[in-house]
Formats: sequence, structure tokens, C-alpha cells
Amino acid sequence: MNLNDPSWISSSLLFVIGVLLIVAIALALLFIEAKRAKAKIAATLETSVARHKVLLQEQRAEIGIIEQKHQEKLAVVAKAHHNEMEALRGILAISDQDRDEALNTTSRAQRHVDMLQEKVDHFSTLMSSWAVGNDETATAVMHALRADHATAKEQTRWGLPSNG
Repeated sequence: MNLNDPSWISSSLLFVIGVLLIVAIALALLFIEAKRAKAKIAATLETSVARHKVLLQEQRAEIGIIEQKHQEKLAVVAKAHHNEMEALRGILAISDQDRDEALNTTSRAQRHVDMLQEKVDHFSTLMSSWAVGNDETATAVMHALRADHATAKEQTRWGLPSNG
């Protein structure tokens, strides 16, 4: 091999050109493949973003449904609470009426006790005056007792409270 030989130079040049051509083709193929990979990654990323957006919308819809159910349950609980409070107010009103009725009954009973005490005192006075008195006193006492009895009977007949 002679370095001055033109065939050797031309074959070396052809070899270098071939290698450069292969390298250029390999680089072009790598460039094309890189573009494809980049496009594929971009498409995958877009698909992922779109899927993520859909999932977010589904989650928002589910959250909306859950919030709606929560609001409905809250409304049911609030209504039940309101009804329970109204029932308790009704019970309290009834107990207030019962208390007032009991106080009125107690007051009437006390007035009745006072009236009976007055009657007992009146009868005791009449009996004492009869015991120490004469026939005229006895007649007056009998007359007073009959008048008291007639008054009580008349008041009972008309539904009036008897006052002795």
C-alpha cells in the first residue's frame, strides 16, 4: 500500500464518506426517533392531563353528591330537632297548665278549709251559747243552723260555692 497511490486515496475518501454517510443517516434516524418519542411523550402527557381533569370532575361531582346528601341529612336532623323542641314546649305548656290547675285546686281547698274552720267556729259558738243559754237561745241557734243548712243546699243546687 502506497500512500501516493490515487486508488488508495480515493478508497480512503470513499470509506470516510461512507462512514460519514452512515453516521449522518444514524444521526438522522436518531433525530427522527427523538421527534417520535417527544411526540409520543407529549401525547401521553396530554392524555394523562385529560384523564386527570376527568377524574377531578368526577371527584367534584361526587363531592357535590356527598354535600347534597349531607345537607339533606342535616335538614332531616334539624327538622327532627325542631319537632322535638315543639313537643317539649307542648309538654312544658301542659305541665304549666297542670301546675296552675294544681295551684288553683290548692287555693280552692285552702279556701274550703278556711270556710270549714269558720263553720266549725260558728257551730262551736252556737253550741256554746246554746249550752249556757235558755230556751230562746236554743231556738235562735236552731234557726241559725237551719238557715245555714238551707243556704248551703240552695248554693249546691245552683252550683255556687258554699260559703258557710
